[in-house]
Amino acid sequence: MSRFVLKFGGSNLKSRDDLFKILDVVRMYKGSLIVVVSAVYGVTNQLIDAVSKIDRLDVDAFLQSLYERYQSFLDRDDEGLKDRVFEIRDVLLGSKFLKEVPVEFQDYIVSHGERCSSLMITRFFNEHGLDFEEALPEWFGLVTDGKFGNATVDLEASRRNAVAFFKKDRNYVVPGFYGLHDGRVTILGRGGSDYTATSLAYCLDAERVDLYKDVSGFMTCDPKHVKNVKPVKMLSYDEAAELSYFGAKILHHATVEPLRKKGIPLYVFNINQFKGIDEPDTIITANGSTTKDVVKSISFTDDIAVVQFKGSNVGRVPGLLGQIASTFGAENINIKSVITAQTSINVLISRQDLEKSKKIVSKLNIPEVEQIDFKTNISLIAAVGNGVLQKHGIAARIFSAVSREKINVLMISAGASEVTVYFIVSVEDRDKALRAIHEEFFGGVEDEND
Repeated sequence: MSRFVLKFGGSNLKSRDDLFKILDVVRMYKGSLIVVVSAVYGVTNQLIDAVSKIDRLDVDAFLQSLYERYQSFLDRDDEGLKDRVFEIRDVLLGSKFLKEVPVEFQDYIVSHGERCSSLMITRFFNEHGLDFEEALPEWFGLVTDGKFGNATVDLEASRRNAVAFFKKDRNYVVPGFYGLHDGRVTILGRGGSDYTATSLAYCLDAERVDLYKDVSGFMTCDPKHVKNVKPVKMLSYDEAAELSYFGAKILHHATVEPLRKKGIPLYVFNINQFKGIDEPDTIITANGSTTKDVVKSISFTDDIAVVQFKGSNVGRVPGLLGQIASTFGAENINIKSVITAQTSINVLISRQDLEKSKKIVSKLNIPEVEQIDFKTNISLIAAVGNGVLQKHGIAARIFSAVSREKINVLMISAGASEVTVYFIVSVEDRDKALRAIHEEFFGGVEDEND
C-alpha cells in the first residue's frame, strides 16, 4: 500500500472553515496517510510571548483563551482537548514562581500548539468519518541531536523507532515542529513541521510528501517586493535548499535533506487554489533541469550581519579561520558563510547573533587581527538555478542589471554551491536590486512605490 505524508501549516488553520478544506483534500488520497500538522495560526507566537512574559502571565486565563480557540474550531466542548491544553499548566506555574522559564522547558512549552492541533484534527477527522489516530513524537520516538531551539533529526534512530510504531494500513495525525532527545522536547526551528514531514517520509519510505500552504509554491521572487512574479514549477533538491537557506520562506531550511537521501519527491500546493492532488504548484525532485535563462528564482534575507577580521596577513595565517569558527561554534552561533582575502576574513552570521558575537570577539586574542568591524543594515540576495556557474555570462547579467541601477555591491560569493550566486547590498538598495535582476531574467514592471 502506498504511503503519503501530508503536512498542513498554521496558515491552513485559521478558522473552522479551514478544517473542512483539509478534510476535502485528505479524502482525495488513496493509501496510508501520515498527516503532519502545525499549531493553529498565531498560537506559537502566543506561547513564545507567554514564555517571555512568564512573571506577568495569568496562567489559567491564558490557557482558557487557548482552549476557546480550539472550541471555535470544533464548535463544541471537548474535555480531552481541554486536558491537553492545560497539560502545560504546572510547568507554566512553576516557571512563573521562578520568574523565568528554564531552557529545558522552553521548547516543551513553545511546541505545545502542535500537540493541541494534532488532537483537535484527529477528533475532527474521526467525527467526519475518517479513521485516523494520533501519534505524538514522544510515543513513536522522533529523535533529535538535543540542541534546544533548532534541533536536527537523527534520521536513523528515528527510522528504527518509526518502523516499529507505525502500522502500514493505518492513518495517523502527527504534531510537527519537535522531537525528543533523552526524553526532553527539542524544537526544530520555526517552520520545522516541514522538516518533521520529510523526516517521517524518510523513516517510512513514503511515496511522496505533499506540503499544503496558503501561497502558490515557489515564485521567481517574493511578490511582496517584486511585481509580476511567476510560478516556478520544477526545482531540484539543491535549488530548493539554497532558496530556503537564503531567505525563501516556503520551506524550512532542512526540509529537503531527508528526501534527498531516498529520492522522495516533494509537492507544494496552495490549499486555497487547490486543483487536485496531482496538480501541485511546485515539484521538487532529484532531477535538476536547466532553463534557457538558467536563473529560476531570486531570494533574499535581511537576517544577516558580517563580522570582518582585518589584518595585513590574516588570509595566510594557518588555523586562524578554524579558531574563529570553533569559537563561534562553542557559543552556538551558526556561521552562514565565510569570504576570505589576504587582508580580511568575513564571517556571515544571523543578525540575531550579532550582540553575542560582539561579546565573543572582544575576548579573542589573535595577534594577526588588527581590527574587527561589524557590517549591519545589509541584505543578502541569491540568484538560484542549475547551471548558474556553468553557463557563460549569467553572473555578468546579474551584476550588469544591478550596476545599471547604480547599486553598490558590498560583497560577492559564487562557487560554494553549484546552483547559487549571492551578493550583499545595503538594505535600502535591496528591493531595487531584486527588481533589476527580475527584470533582466523574467521581465517585469517597476514597483509603483519605487
